[in-house]
Amino acid sequence: MSKVSELLGDKAEYLLGFNTPKISKERLHLPGPDFVDRIFINSDRNNRVLGNLAWMYQHGRLAGTGYLSILRSIRALSTRRARHSRRIPTTSIRKIS
Repeated sequence: MSKVSELLGDKAEYLLGFNTPKISKERLHLPGPDFVDRIFINSDRNNRVLGNLAWMYQHGRLAGTGYLSILRSIRALSTRRARHSRRIPTTSIRKIS
């Protein structure tokens, strides 16, 4: 740590001694298996939206963690789009003699 302090110079104490964050840890919404119930239940979303959101949080490789991964869905859409673009027939122009 002393090498870091040396590199920072006279700002070392200011940068390394920080311990008063602007947002307290009590105000953070940490992920968990009940994330949708805790966070979204008091919103103005209807039950169908909440159910679908809960389903997304409970399925996939991060199921039950409170995290949501949409990368696989985006990749699937890209692949599907590419697959359909190959099926479009191309027209060739014939030379009429």
